[in-house]
Amino acid sequence: MSKQERKSWRDKLNAWYWPIVAAVITFLVAVELIGKVFGVKLGSLENLALYFGLYFVYAWIFSVLAGGKKERVAHPAENWPTSGPIRYCGRYMLLFTFYPTVMLSVLNPFQFVQQMKQIFGQIKAAKYLREYEEENANYATKVSYRLPFKGEWLVFNGGLTKETSHSWGVYPQRYAYDFVMADENYRRHQNQGARLHDYFCYNQPILAAADGEVVAVLDRVRPAPLVGFGIADFLCTHFAGNHVVIRHAEGEYGFYAHLVKGSIPVNVGEQVQQGQVIGHCGHTGHSSEPHLHFHLQNGPSFYSSMGLPIRFEGAGEITRGEKVMG
Repeated sequence: MSKQERKSWRDKLNAWYWPIVAAVITFLVAVELIGKVFGVKLGSLENLALYFGLYFVYAWIFSVLAGGKKERVAHPAENWPTSGPIRYCGRYMLLFTFYPTVMLSVLNPFQFVQQMKQIFGQIKAAKYLREYEEENANYATKVSYRLPFKGEWLVFNGGLTKETSHSWGVYPQRYAYDFVMADENYRRHQNQGARLHDYFCYNQPILAAADGEVVAVLDRVRPAPLVGFGIADFLCTHFAGNHVVIRHAEGEYGFYAHLVKGSIPVNVGEQVQQGQVIGHCGHTGHSSEPHLHFHLQNGPSFYSSMGLPIRFEGAGEITRGEKVMG
């Protein structure tokens, strides 16, 4: 096997979804066997413990098979204050609230179907990437894009390299960004951060990054519960929350997510102008705190498109940890 083929297989094994798929299948088989062989019916807590245990075991196994531990590049957020009351439990407590509740989304039929669409969509995106990886990495947009907001915001997550990427292995979101508003000490809220309106970016207008046509809108998802505690809404009908997809050019679609319910003033088929308000920054879906998720992709599908690198008017190439002015 060539070096390139080994890299390809390692990349596949390192994909985010394999531990989930393996854990779900093993969990279902194990519960059936435990019931039939031992006559034991597991309770809710036992089921959760079994599922999470299987997930972490498989995550470790696939990590080893994919080449073991990689050198980690520190995220600048490690030096920023943790948002909300959960900060009193320590810097890393968020890992024990957000990611477990994300994994619980497999129990939600709506999100389970979406995750299956995303898994199978990865296959299509991967096929495209195998043929056009270099062209995709060096892609130059057909139109000029502004930042999708006004004022100073912080790039909380995202960049154009594997080390800084929002989600390198989730192909539609490879070049995605999460934006928040922060003060000079990188605090993202006032008071305790236990209310949505404590957050500086909450309900701020979100703007179309370029002219275009609205091709998809979802505007019925409630706010994620318990803001400030890092709980992902695994019970909602869409893990991206309320969102808008705009066709800005041929093969260039902007995806704007986690918007406030009822704040989206545009409808499918409408033409929008660059700088036009298309919603307000919210905290819906899988959101650890109020923020805007934005990325550019080469098709209308959130599940099977390939993410495109983007550089913004007046800001150029941006990366996590930078403050940018819209």
